[in-house]
Amino acid sequence: MTAPGEPKVTEAQIRAWKGSGHPYKLIAAAVAEWAAGKERGTVLPDDSFFGIEASGRTYQRARVFLAAQGVLEASGGPHYVA
Repeated sequence: MTAPGEPKVTEAQIRAWKGSGHPYKLIAAAVAEWAAGKERGTVLPDDSFFGIEASGRTYQRARVFLAAQGVLEASGGPHYVA
């Protein structure tokens, strides 16, 4: 677990996600970069905010991936910064 104020993921991880070629990891990288500057509990904006063309299912996969990484959380509602 990371200490308060510590990034949940590293820059190296984000670069690797961007270079992976997987659409959900490209989205995850964009969301992780956005979340890094936000307070815990900030609600994730709509998919269109990130400007990456992908299906809703691909965005959902990215959100699940980031929840597993500790970047996002959800409690029966929208995802928010962990």
